[in-house]
Amino acid sequence: MVQGVGFRPAVFRLASALQLGGWVCNTPDGVVIEVEGDEPAAGRFIVGLRRSLPPLARLDDLDVLEIQSVKETDFRVLASAEGRRQRALVPPDAALCADCRAEMANRRNRRFSYPFTTCTNCGPRFSIVRGLPYDRERTAMACFPLCPECEREYTDPRDRRFHAEPVCCPKCGPRLWLQDAHGMVADRPEEALSLARRELAAGAIVAVKALGGFQLACRADDQAAVARLRERKRRPAKPLAVMARDLAVARRLATLDEAGVAALASTQAPVVLAPRRESSLLCDGIAPGLSDVGVMLPTAPVHVELFRGAQFDALVMTSGNASDEPICRSNREALARLTGIADSFLLHDRDVVRRVDDSVVRATAEGTIMVRRARGYVPEPLPLPVEAEEPVLALGGYLQTTACLAVGREAFPSQHVGDLDSDAARAFLAEVVAGLEEFLEVEAEVIVVDAHPDYPSTWLGERLARQRGARLFQAQHHVAHAAAVLAEHKAFPGAGETSFALALDGTGWGPDGVAWGGEWLSLSGDLAWHRLAHLEALPLVGGEAAVREPWRVLVAALARHGSEGLIERLPVAKLVAIDRLLQVARLAGSSSWPLATGAGRLFEAAGALLGLVAANGYEGESAARLEACAAAAGGEVEPWPEVELSGDRDGPAMLPSSAVLAAAARRVVSGETAERVAAGVHATFCALAVELTRRVVPLGIGTVALGGGCLVNRILRRRLADGLAGVGLRALLPTSMPPGDGGIAYGQAALGAVAVARSVELRNDGGG
Repeated sequence: MVQGVGFRPAVFRLASALQLGGWVCNTPDGVVIEVEGDEPAAGRFIVGLRRSLPPLARLDDLDVLEIQSVKETDFRVLASAEGRRQRALVPPDAALCADCRAEMANRRNRRFSYPFTTCTNCGPRFSIVRGLPYDRERTAMACFPLCPECEREYTDPRDRRFHAEPVCCPKCGPRLWLQDAHGMVADRPEEALSLARRELAAGAIVAVKALGGFQLACRADDQAAVARLRERKRRPAKPLAVMARDLAVARRLATLDEAGVAALASTQAPVVLAPRRESSLLCDGIAPGLSDVGVMLPTAPVHVELFRGAQFDALVMTSGNASDEPICRSNREALARLTGIADSFLLHDRDVVRRVDDSVVRATAEGTIMVRRARGYVPEPLPLPVEAEEPVLALGGYLQTTACLAVGREAFPSQHVGDLDSDAARAFLAEVVAGLEEFLEVEAEVIVVDAHPDYPSTWLGERLARQRGARLFQAQHHVAHAAAVLAEHKAFPGAGETSFALALDGTGWGPDGVAWGGEWLSLSGDLAWHRLAHLEALPLVGGEAAVREPWRVLVAALARHGSEGLIERLPVAKLVAIDRLLQVARLAGSSSWPLATGAGRLFEAAGALLGLVAANGYEGESAARLEACAAAAGGEVEPWPEVELSGDRDGPAMLPSSAVLAAAARRVVSGETAERVAAGVHATFCALAVELTRRVVPLGIGTVALGGGCLVNRILRRRLADGLAGVGLRALLPTSMPPGDGGIAYGQAALGAVAVARSVELRNDGGG
């Protein structure tokens, strides 16, 4: 990471201090440095280079060659060399640094309150770059000629803003204004910000053009404003992120451990999911039924200015879109799509070239884990198990979609795209794919898609393969989950080796026609995979309706187990009419319903059993509420001893989901608290899963990869990891990529690269 991060001025300062001659230059292959001087000084330069790196720089490899002296005595910074990219990488967008923030607070500084203040250590990068090498003329700043003062900073290697491509000031940079759907309201920046603050304080919803696109803001303590935002955005229940004025306010909103604080204060500055504190700064509508709240700090200068002198300390700051749509990027797009949601628009005239949503991480006992990977992290690469002999494009799944492009030894996951429910979201996926290939200057010759034939991402991959004559690979959903974790931990099986994984999620296409989601798998180095065990398959009475209404899965499971007599006595009977419950129970025995082995279905059904949710307002809502309920139990709850593993005479071993739900139902009817029952579901599931893993994983295997969306759950992560350690197995847990479907594309890219490098095909070797 050596372009756009102040690397060259750092080299200049070090070489000059050591009285070395030579030059430094950006090239498509990275940065080339030539130094000339006496041997001790040159040696000190090599040793000191890593210690002299600026905050955003990262040095992966350093090759040193001795060449013929040319008698240079001065050190120069040369213009960038153009050419096809090999390794050089533009950094992600970075949150506002402390130096720039101090300048914005200084009334004597020419950038006082300027909402586009930046330097080499912060500001937009990926979201404004149009091409490489990363120089101003190939960014959205090309249309803003530098004033003499900014030109001096930009060209002085000793200055913090040397070749900071977005550098600008009020004289020469972008301009901010406020308008409503009907036209201009305030065209002077200070007036626009002042009016936006007053509108927010009064309960209005303001669309804010930030680093990677638009955000929607309103007061976090105003229940009526939050309710209006939910209604207009068509987001009835999904939690909303909150931006705190500063770290002290963030600590009043959430219980933040050391890792959470570090994440908030980092250059990535993601939304951090952490246990919520009771605070008057948050209304009840922020995260209904959940124990966590998503907190972030101001990331862009415009955010800092919204809080300056404001009457509020916390704002809802959520994606600038309606549900199932990508975030808005341009002013015209925002005015067309967000009118009716936002009361006013805080706009500016710098283009957002690439739309990038906020990243989300979750605080856990082992540190923060990735939930949504976007701003601050993209386009940083992740490792591949092998050299990608040809560019490999992976297109993800259906929900939480990302794409990924593998080049050389690196995989470049895209920013978060989201669910592919709408035409706009599908167009965004195509936009992201085109942007990745343009950015890396390659056209993929190998394309990997999910094995589900009806995913829009699969259709896009098939169309691209036909147009290009590219090779197309299909990867089973849960094998891709496993591959992502194995690749992240550099534990992908080599030739002649086999790795083992447990994939726990809601739904993925199974080759037997069942919707899989609780799968024990083996994966060999030649890409043969085998299903070793799974969760019990439960009927989805009503088909897709059973995914939206988890009470259907619950009732069908109890009926299958012979416990339908408990149904009328459960809390779910207060949410759903008795006749509907009993009708589903009667229909559960039919063989015409689709079946699902998903762990997500089990936990959502348990949430319905406790009366937490009748219908999911967003994917996994019932399971998320179940985790929050279990977290409130206080103390450890032991697994239920009467629930035992069952064998499948005609196939793999099986975890009895219906028995888990029946045991939970009996405890609810007997008067046990919802919190202890929720904790018992988690404890029992984990104990059974650990025992089943012990049975199917051969002796001598040291690690098991755990993937799938359920691994966002703190309780599952901890209890599964601890339980596996107790039987001599180390759990490989996803941290750098989302455990859920946001990490699928990375796993697909790893599988595609291995398939090409080893001349093998991904194939099912039995067991489903």
